[in-house]
Amino acid sequence: MYVVLEGVDGAGKSTQVGLLKDRFKNALVTKEPGGTRMGEHLRHIALNENISELARAFLFLSDRAEHIESVIKPALKEKKLIISDRSLISGMAYSQFSSLELNLLATQSVLPDKIILLLIDKEGLKQRLSHKSLDKIENQGTEKLLTIQQKLKTHAHALKEQFGCEVLELDAQKSVWDLHRQIVAFIECVV
Repeated sequence: MYVVLEGVDGAGKSTQVGLLKDRFKNALVTKEPGGTRMGEHLRHIALNENISELARAFLFLSDRAEHIESVIKPALKEKKLIISDRSLISGMAYSQFSSLELNLLATQSVLPDKIILLLIDKEGLKQRLSHKSLDKIENQGTEKLLTIQQKLKTHAHALKEQFGCEVLELDAQKSVWDLHRQIVAFIECVV
């Protein structure tokens, strides 16, 4: 089963992924972008070099294609539980050039079975961002991140409608352990 956690920067994805790694010891825990050696290089270029947005989008698509081919598909073949911090959903939400069609090509139509969407309101996001060193994306402000969050939600539900991916929306401002319990129950519930 392929499970992805989605949410804007500061929503608590990394915290939940860490807890899931402890809970599901045999799971493959990965991330996008940068879930492969090549992906780390592409991610570094995409986030640190002065390149066009279109070039950046293609670097992330290349990373996604390599990640699916070398990490996700082999783990699915072995019937492993895969837990990924981000996926094509973030790719589409964060980029103005990344379409579903391009992502389906990059992923060879390998899509998550379950999508966990951590949603946060403006005040909660401001509070969390005030306690950390901000990266290039976070420096664009809470309004930009909330716009991205809406796109994450739209893309997740589009995958649900078009491909049957299951979606769980959670209020990221709830306690870490309440969220963890709900996420574990969602993962363990095999219909």
